[in-house]
This record gives sequence, C-alpha cells and structure tokens, in this order.
Amino acid sequence: GMQKMLTKQVEARMCTQAQADAGARKRKGAAPEPMGAFLLGAEAGAHTHLTDVGERKLKGAAPESLGTSLLTAFFVALLVAYNPLAFAWPAMVPVHTLIYGGALLFSLSTGSSVLRDRLLHAPRNWAIHPIRSMAEWAIWLATVTAVQRSVVSTPWASCVAALVGCVVCYAGDETTKLFERIRLVRQQKTYDQSSPSFFASGERIAPAGAREISMKEVATHSSPTDCWLVIDGAVLDVSAWAGKHPGGALIINSLAGREATDQYKAFHGTSMGPRLRAMCVGCVDERTAEPLSKAQVEFRALHERLRARGDFSIDLSRTLRPAVFPLFLMACAVYTLHLANAAGTGGLVPVALALLAGSIVGGAWQQMSLFGHDVGHGNVTGSYAIDEALGLFCVIPFMGIGLTWWKATHNTHHVVTNSESHDPDIQHMPLFAVAPNMIKGYFSHYHKKNFDFDALSKFLLSIQHYLYFPVMGVAKVNLWIQTHLYLAQKWGKTANPTLETLSMLAHYCTIAGAMYVLPSWLARAGFLASAIGVAGMLHVQITLSHFASDTHQGVAYDENERSWWHMQLAGTCDVDCSPAMDWFHGGLQYQSIHHLFPRLPRYRLRAVSKEVAEVAHKASITYHHKSFAALNREVIATLRKTAELCAASPLANGPGAPMLWDSLHARG
Repeated sequence: GMQKMLTKQVEARMCTQAQADAGARKRKGAAPEPMGAFLLGAEAGAHTHLTDVGERKLKGAAPESLGTSLLTAFFVALLVAYNPLAFAWPAMVPVHTLIYGGALLFSLSTGSSVLRDRLLHAPRNWAIHPIRSMAEWAIWLATVTAVQRSVVSTPWASCVAALVGCVVCYAGDETTKLFERIRLVRQQKTYDQSSPSFFASGERIAPAGAREISMKEVATHSSPTDCWLVIDGAVLDVSAWAGKHPGGALIINSLAGREATDQYKAFHGTSMGPRLRAMCVGCVDERTAEPLSKAQVEFRALHERLRARGDFSIDLSRTLRPAVFPLFLMACAVYTLHLANAAGTGGLVPVALALLAGSIVGGAWQQMSLFGHDVGHGNVTGSYAIDEALGLFCVIPFMGIGLTWWKATHNTHHVVTNSESHDPDIQHMPLFAVAPNMIKGYFSHYHKKNFDFDALSKFLLSIQHYLYFPVMGVAKVNLWIQTHLYLAQKWGKTANPTLETLSMLAHYCTIAGAMYVLPSWLARAGFLASAIGVAGMLHVQITLSHFASDTHQGVAYDENERSWWHMQLAGTCDVDCSPAMDWFHGGLQYQSIHHLFPRLPRYRLRAVSKEVAEVAHKASITYHHKSFAALNREVIATLRKTAELCAASPLANGPGAPMLWDSLHARG
C-alpha cells in the first residue's frame, strides 16, 4: 500500500510538471511538435515517456481520458477497416501469412520503435500531440487507400506492403538515431572561424602551470596506440579519441608526434577548446620548438585576416544557389525522356533523345556532386546538423555518392595531399601510377594493403596515358562500388549506414525509373552510357589538379619548411579560367585555395586566390596555376613519362613480382 501511494505521488508530480512545461511553452510561443515526426520515431525527450497503459493500471494510476480512448477506438476501427490484410486474407496461403506476420512482428520489435510507439501508446500520442497524430493518420490513410485502389487485392501485394512498412519503420528508427547524434553534435560546436582564440577569455588550451614537454619527447609518441599532437602550444594525448574521430583515425595518426595547429584550424577553427583541454598533458617547451618559417608567419597572418573580416561566414543565398542548376537540368532530362517515350520504338529518334537525356542527367550528376562537395565540407549552411541531413536526404539520392566513404577518403586526402603512401586519391594501381616511385609497388596506409607491381600492373601502367580519359568516363561506376564496399566493411562503425544505403537505393530507383520509360533496350543502354560518360567530367576535374603535381613519401610536416602551407601548395594546381566558367568547375578550379582553407565558401575562392598569390610570392613559395587545356596536357605527359619507365622496368624490380611469371620467362 505504501509503494502504491508513493507511485501515485510520483506520477502526480510528473503530470504537474508536464502541464507546467506545456504552459510555459505556450506562453513563450514555442514551436509545436514537427509534423514529420512519423519518420523520426519516438518524439524528442523519449526517455521521459510515461509507462504504458498496462503498467499504469498495475500501479493504480488514473486511466486515460474518455476522449483519448474514443480517439484510440476510432483509430483502431480505421486500421481494421483499411487494413490491406482484410482485403487479401481470403486468398492468402500459409507463406503469405508467414511473410505478413513476420513483417508486422519486425515492425513491432525493439529494433523498430515507430509503429510500436504509435500503436502501443496511441492514447498518449493523441493526447499530447493531436496535430501530429492527425497528420500521421491522414498520410497513412491516404497511402493505404491509394494502394488498395491499385494492386492490394492480391496476397503478394499485401506482403509487399507489409515489407515496405518494415523499411519505413526501420528508416524511422535510423533517422531518430541520426537526429539524436546531430543534437549531441550541436551541443559541442565542431567548427568556429569567428573567434580568435579557443576560449572566450582568451586563454590557451594548455592551462597555467602545465608541464613543459620537449618536441623530442612529443615525437616519441607517434604510433596509433600512443598518439600525441601539438595544437596551439598544447600537447594533446589523442590516442583514445583517434578511433572516434568523424574524419577517420588515419588523419590523426598521420600527424602523430607532430605540430598540427594549422591542420586543426583549417578544419575546425578555434572550436572545441574544452574538449582539447581535457586531452592536454602539458605544453610545448618553447626552447625545443623549431622557429616558424616565413611561410608559416605569412599564411597564418592571412588566415587571421580572412577570419577577422568574416570571409568564413556563410551566405545561404549564395551557397544554396549551385543546387538550382542541377535541379533544372534534371527537369530537362525528365522532359526529354517523355519525348523519347512518345517517339515510339521505331527509328533512331528515341535513341537520340535517350542519348540526349542521359547526357543531361550526367551533367546534373556532375553539378550536384560539386554541390555535394560543399555539403561534405559543411560549407553550405555552416551547421553540421543541417548539412548532414541535407546530404543524406537530398544530395545522395540525387548524385549517388556515399558521403561517409567520401568524407573518409577526402578528409584524408586533404591532410596528406599527394603522399604516395597515404593519399588514397592518387593510389590507383594497377590502373594509374603518377610518380616513378609508385611503379615499384607501395604499401597504402589508408587501404592497409600492398599495391604490388605485378604482370597486370606492368601491362596497364604501360598504357595508362591512353587509358586516362576512357577510365574517367566510367569512373562513376567505381564510386557506386566504393560506396557500398566501404559501408559493408564499416557497417556498425559508421554513423548512418542504413540511411545512406536507402538513399543510394533511391538513386538507383531514379535510374531504373528513367530506363523503364524508354521504349527499347538500345535506348536504355544509350541513356545509361551517356549519363555515366558525361558524369566522368567530374573525375577529370578532380584528378587534374593533383596527378601532375609533386608527390612525396610519408606524411611530411616534419619540419617547418615542409609545413601545411608548403605541402598544400606543392601538391595542388589551380585552373585559370574566366569567371563565366566558375559554374562548370564548381570551386574545383581553385584546389590550392580550397586545400589551404577548406572551410572557405566556394564563392570567395576567386577573390582569396589573389591574396594567396601575393603571400606565396612574399614567402618564396610557388603558387601553381595553369589553363584547363594546359593541365590536361600536363597530366597526360606525366602519365606517359611514368608509363615509359614502367615499360622499361623489369618485372622482377617490383616487390610483388610473382615467381611463377618470372619462371615462365626464365628470369632469375
């Protein structure tokens, strides 16, 4: 009896607090619950939900109100009346029942809380969120009605509908997890280029009285399991954090035992001061630190000027503008597909229209991928939360490139630009080797495997300058493959593998839908080939600025004459073009500027390039820039030079040369 009384008192206090919170929200004019919560699973604050109806009765709590009970009865009646199962049950066989029942049980399982929450807690949902519940019911009712009027009369259609319900429930749960992760990220700001210091008070990361540590001692902590970095004079032990780093562990491990202030500020600015201080083990003994080079002094001053005048701030009207053109192109492609469908199956007209539609789609993919590049860097809205959602729900279904895989490779590429052993963007054996050293074979620290110089490599690398443009023309397919390989290998270790897979499936569905409306297989093949081929222009743009640039071994950053600024300018080259062509290159024509300042919005790259040229000249560093045609010629010349060396190099020189091949040719 005492336990029951205490339970009632606790529940009464919870209800009183809930009413007070609701009144406060109403007085403050707070926004109501979002209508789209039917895809977001349990509403925000789900951990404070009351217990279900059965537990409430056991504890002697007051039952739900008559109004909510009537609403629940009405909801259940509609559910029964419009249930696809009711229409298909007479024709069902055991296998249909098994599939339908299994799908329903899955949707009600602990792994899929959307349907479970809406059915088991219907009275509470209708009482607390009536507008949201009514909107969800209306959408559900309209969907079921539409399905019933088409194909739901067959048993298999009911099973398909049930399986689709599973996918929706699972997607809802994954979306809930995504938004919970975003909420946690927003609590800890991950990017700040507006503040000049890591703390509002102007303090440095290392607290007063911190132990002084020599750079020689810092250099001894340079392994993945014992990783120290120096940021803003503070020595940080990031060994435990490296594996949790959203940009990948390799980025941190590559900088182990080194000064990393410029690298950190390029991506994060002066954010996360408290988190960095929590990992601080001391401060650098200034007597052991190498003096800053002239380039470091000049470029750090430039970075501060850009920050002070607000060049890193986001203008939404300009960052969202690049997404309009690919949408327009896609609309044109849809209309062209309609014309191809109307042209019938005879003659070359439908095939020509299909080729035109595919070319337009390829152009739309190329342009949206450039916008996706901005999204991946967080340079569209300036909010990690919004850019993450924008990428998952809008960009991936359109362009068909997984952002998780892209971020892992691209962020690594930014930190170890053109490193023969670390940069995945130039590790393409057996197809391409951009430096003579690479034809000997190498170990990739990103892929964690050897790229051996074997018979296949020797053959392909000997003709790589002929293969360059054809391979770029089908490289879109490689992006699809790499996306799914990465998701499969990292499943459970990445943030949103399910949502990203569903987004990729949505991309494939758009391709399948476009091919479905075409009247012949020849038209379909032409459409797909032209779309993939035109999209290959993106890969030419990506490789153009790096394949012909200097490469190096290892990570660099081991001395101030090989600093962040030196290595970024050495491994990149900008494209000289008219401002009228900026839309085509999408910011990739200023790779050097983008690598120096990756959080700089693309519409400011052209203006900043002039300042970079001046500072580079003052610091005696070469700032490379050439025309688009000249860079294409230089890339081909670089590949030809390596191909000639490869053709003249005996196979046995490669560390991975197979003994069987050598013995067949009487070698050794």
